[in-house]
Amino acid sequence: MKFLNKLYFYLRAVPKTLLFNFYYLPLNQALKLPMIVSHRVKIERLSGKIELVGQIRTGKIRIGFGKVQIADPARSRALWAVSPQGRITFHPKVKLGTGTKLDVRGHLEIGEGSNFTGEATIICNHKIQFGKNSLISWQTLFMDTDQHSIVDQHHQRLNPDQPIQIGNDVWICAKSTILKGVTIGNNSIVSANANVTRTFPESDLILGGNPAKPISSLEGKKFVH
Repeated sequence: MKFLNKLYFYLRAVPKTLLFNFYYLPLNQALKLPMIVSHRVKIERLSGKIELVGQIRTGKIRIGFGKVQIADPARSRALWAVSPQGRITFHPKVKLGTGTKLDVRGHLEIGEGSNFTGEATIICNHKIQFGKNSLISWQTLFMDTDQHSIVDQHHQRLNPDQPIQIGNDVWICAKSTILKGVTIGNNSIVSANANVTRTFPESDLILGGNPAKPISSLEGKKFVH
């Protein structure tokens, strides 16, 4: 039964898989179908550019599959909204799970082995970069913009967009928020419901709270996917 269920979802993925690969990639790459796209992905804006880094193999990028404990996968739709100026760089073995929502007008880069388990939201107007082996839990939010401008009496913007950089081997736990200008160092954990508003470039940190601050150390330890 499990095999048949999996086969059913992959067969339903064929139309959007073909659309994504042949729209975004040169023919020699598209023919290998490196991106597998679930039928549950809602396409809001199909534009911009996708760049694949590393060896091109079938199914190395998976978009809209899987399930998480707190979501009904039949109703948890992923959202794809990439504007003409938007650019996404995928390294190998990336999973954007069920309900993942992307709004990309800047440059989004996702490192090798990264797994967005489900219902993460990424709003990228400037630049957001995830390192290798990122583990992004459900209902997380990443925003490199305030969405609306604040201006002074001279109409100069006071709140420009700022990049987000997530290091290698970082676990972002459920319902946490990462805001513009934040850097998180390698081998770190952002605890559930944390609100990260400033940068923490040091490695081996456990961050928690609102606003987030170091609450413990991962030195000599690491989390396992």
